[in-house]
Amino acid sequence: MTTSLQDAINAFLAAGNQNLRGDPSAIQAIWSETDDISDMGPTGTFNRGRKAVMDQFATESVMGFDGTVVMVDRTVVETADMGFLVCREQAPGATLNGQPIALDMRSTTIFRRENGHWRVVHHHTDRLI
Repeated sequence: MTTSLQDAINAFLAAGNQNLRGDPSAIQAIWSETDDISDMGPTGTFNRGRKAVMDQFATESVMGFDGTVVMVDRTVVETADMGFLVCREQAPGATLNGQPIALDMRSTTIFRRENGHWRVVHHHTDRLI
């Protein structure tokens, strides 16, 4: 678990890349376990609730992505119990099912402090596919 917002942001990026390489276990660990979470990811779906969000990440983990996402142009805002990250997610040289893709999306991630640890409660990106 992460006790600083910056650690949570780093964990989110690492977990997202791990998920895209086929392993959703880290992404499951950093998201809130409450049912008020939501995700509007690159596939265009709007997922609400823990089960729907985790099911979507499981779907994305087997989509055939090859590459590493990086976050650029970061803006971070933190209060005592909430924080958010606005950035661009890019993956130079990435492929999807062997075909080159241009991944450069705007992204917003919202974090909430729960029991002393920062957890993701919402993520939103531009639509990619």
